[in-house]
Amino acid sequence: MTEYTQVFRTEDGKIFDSKAELNDYIRRPKIKEALTLLTDGHDKLSDWLIENQEAVQNAFDTGTIRRVTKSERKKLRKALDAIVEAGNKEFDFIITNADAMYDGFRWPTVKRMTDEEKEIAAKEAILEIEGSSEDLADWAIDNREAVLKCFEAGKQKRKVSPKATEALAEWRAAQKAAKEAAAEADSGVADAAGTAVAEEAVAEEAVAEEPAAE
Repeated sequence: MTEYTQVFRTEDGKIFDSKAELNDYIRRPKIKEALTLLTDGHDKLSDWLIENQEAVQNAFDTGTIRRVTKSERKKLRKALDAIVEAGNKEFDFIITNADAMYDGFRWPTVKRMTDEEKEIAAKEAILEIEGSSEDLADWAIDNREAVLKCFEAGKQKRKVSPKATEALAEWRAAQKAAKEAAAEADSGVADAAGTAVAEEAVAEEAVAEEPAAE
């Protein structure tokens, strides 16, 4: 039986297994342009940041719950598929639950750190990346937010359709009207109850003032 695999090809002949990888490749010039401005034209540093983008982002996330990247999910899928395909009975549990393990995979939680501890840990993580240095790590830490912003260059922001915006506004208006109607109803019940209590009190007072029969 012939099997077909979907791939994504660029005009320059590059082939990618996923649309996410294709988009990352297409965005690379934009990221390079942003980093070149940030680094004052330091091409070597800009290229190093691009090549090690995932590792740098993970370093910045030190001390927080680590997110599973697209690349890591892809590696996990390949590893699980290889185990399933091998069919080794010793790995029967993994074979049976491969999809659940893939869908539910999360990195473990980490101990709480102070901001100072996070910075020290992040620097140590950057220093472990091949080609890093003390000065580079210090610069990256000092420019963390700017570097992360550069990594987002070229991403297209999804535009909310006018119909969706209108529907949301209508829903919010309906929710507000329902709350106001409920509040008015509660207020009406309270007023009615208050009136009844007052009338009852007046009646009791009138009976009390009536002269006793001789």
